Amino acid sequence: MSGPPGGASKAQDKPARDGYERELFLTTFGRLVVLYFAPLLLLAGFFHLQYWYLVRDGTRAHLEAIAEHQSTTFDLFLRERLVNLGNVIDDPRFRFGRDSTTLESFLASLQQTSDAFVDLGVVNRGGDLLSYVGPVAYAGPVNYRAQGWFEDLLSGSPETLITEIYRGFRDRPHFTIAVRRGEEASLTVLRSALSPERLSEYLTTLEGANEVHAAVVNDEGILQVTTPRVGEVLGASPFVPPRDPDRGFVVEHGDDGKIQYAYAWLKETPWALVVTGAQDEPSGWGASVFGNLPLLATFATFLLAGLVILIRARQVVGSKLESERYEAELSGQLVHASRLASVGELAAGIAHEINNPLAIIAEEVGVVRDSLDPELAQEDDEPLVLSDHLDAIHEAVFRCRDITRKLLTFVRKTDVRVEPHKIRGVLDEVLDVMLGNELAISNVEVVRRYDQSIPEILTDRNQLVQVFVNLVKNALDAMPNGGTLTVTTTRKDDRAVIAVQDTGLGMTPALMDRAFMPFFTTKEPGKGTGLGLSVSYNIIQSFGGSIEVESAPGQGSTFTLELPLGIG
Repeated sequence: MSGPPGGASKAQDKPARDGYERELFLTTFGRLVVLYFAPLLLLAGFFHLQYWYLVRDGTRAHLEAIAEHQSTTFDLFLRERLVNLGNVIDDPRFRFGRDSTTLESFLASLQQTSDAFVDLGVVNRGGDLLSYVGPVAYAGPVNYRAQGWFEDLLSGSPETLITEIYRGFRDRPHFTIAVRRGEEASLTVLRSALSPERLSEYLTTLEGANEVHAAVVNDEGILQVTTPRVGEVLGASPFVPPRDPDRGFVVEHGDDGKIQYAYAWLKETPWALVVTGAQDEPSGWGASVFGNLPLLATFATFLLAGLVILIRARQVVGSKLESERYEAELSGQLVHASRLASVGELAAGIAHEINNPLAIIAEEVGVVRDSLDPELAQEDDEPLVLSDHLDAIHEAVFRCRDITRKLLTFVRKTDVRVEPHKIRGVLDEVLDVMLGNELAISNVEVVRRYDQSIPEILTDRNQLVQVFVNLVKNALDAMPNGGTLTVTTTRKDDRAVIAVQDTGLGMTPALMDRAFMPFFTTKEPGKGTGLGLSVSYNIIQSFGGSIEVESAPGQGSTFTLELPLGIG
């Protein structure tokens, strides 16, 4: 078993020290600012605020004008596409020839008009696709009867229709525009898919597009046409404009902060064109400073005063930090003395552990030496089996090595290599590869209850393996006659929880209080160093996690680890 870690590492201390120095400097600087020229700052801030309001109102009016102009232009674009499709279905060549060759010529003509057209198809009243040209190779007959847009086109009074963006048979986001002609049995529908990518490109060419981010949303807040800065098509829009009035400016406060945008509803479809500025609020400092010399002079005065206060604040902070460093040096000497005392206690604790294997080595070497001395040899002595004694020496040497390794792991920290790893993969490596044979020989049944939804965590794999090995080996020692080892992983908010439960001997409350102390062990002399749980505790704490134990005599023990997910 092993114990809690010591102080934080230098890498951890540096951000805290830097943060303290920064906080001290900001506090000193703030006090000097309030003392010297806070009234002047308040006065200048008042005039700047008034100017900012004027600029903001002008920006809002400008955004509303851009939204109205772009919505009108976009409406006209959609209307032209319907007219293009209507010209095709009214063309005499279409009435007498609806084969693929004729449709290809019509599609080529449409694409010359606008590259937003993707394909062209002829549909009868029953919804059957009679002929088609385009990028999709349908495997069998296609029927649009079950498609909502087809029913709307047949039942609606307008002979034209523009759908919202959907996937359809192509399984790709697209719009469908369609026109119908004729009645009853002679009714014919000509449909075409419009590319959302081309519509997005068109949106970026509208007047004022370089000043704003624009998108088109439906009345449910689903993005129909958009740019990457706003979102993706078929995604939820951050802007859901009201229907009344049909154009205006909206300021909303949500979980992501303040959202403001101008909007204008289209006439051809129940969509709204929404624009938002590149910045949430205009600053206006440029026009204020360089267009007003008195304000420029005021700004220069503030800048000079700020420089003086900055220098003075640095001097005050430097003096205080120097005094604190001197005090810390004295405190560090006391901490160093305390650490030397702790190391002495550790050395005394492992003396017995190392003496045992050293005694075994000395004894086995003596036996081998005696066997090689001809004066001690007897005629009736059995031949010495040298390999048995060498094996005992080998085992004792490696026993010493393991003790010193665990001691070094406890005393010093190694660099952590943090990478994303799946917890269940690390656990399976320990349970199957490293300790699988030992578990089977010990007649221990392993039950795994993994929560598959836990994402990868940012951790050092080797150190985490060491923790799980220590916990599983402790469980093995607690179940000398076999039993059940249950390993459970669950998710608790932003942390992963791992529980290692055994059905072994259990511990009393007094033993649990000392479980993580260095060199505390309930094992027989020579079978444990008492460093396993202490090292594990140290590792988990360095990961920003925690480890606890629950146990009762005769009812087994449960070690519970919590690690930050670091999503990831």
